Amino acid sequence: MKGVNELPSNWQMERRGATDPMIEKMVADYLAELLLVMPDFDPTRAAPTVPSDFDWPNGSFVLVRVETEPIACGALRRLSRDIGELRRMWVGPAWRGRGAGRLLLGALEDLAKEMQLTELRLDTNRKLGTAIALYRSAGFVEVQRYNDNEFADIWMSKGL
Repeated sequence: MKGVNELPSNWQMERRGATDPMIEKMVADYLAELLLVMPDFDPTRAAPTVPSDFDWPNGSFVLVRVETEPIACGALRRLSRDIGELRRMWVGPAWRGRGAGRLLLGALEDLAKEMQLTELRLDTNRKLGTAIALYRSAGFVEVQRYNDNEFADIWMSKGL
């Protein structure tokens, strides 16, 4: 994965499946945080996925860890031959502001290029301002709704 050379020496980035225990724990923490921001959030109604959506070569999670501690994760899944979608991007609160999110996003974009995708999409909610700022700074722009996620109010895209 490109971007690994940019990691601090004790950080590691690796591809994992959706059922990996570290990924399951990180996603659970992400969902718990979303419930604090959006108390009515229900992941079963938010453009739900299944673990096989993230089976290589049609997708994958990327895990960032410091030694054995997972600090961030994010996923990419194929929507069509040329289009992928970013999902479940999250950085643990203690690790925010240290560049993990930007490195993770870069690794997911590199993974999309490896999958020969030409466009990345994502959906998000206006209450997640820090994430939106990261996406915009990385070149994502707002587009028309592309899915039925009832908890999203912003849809974004980036050409690769």
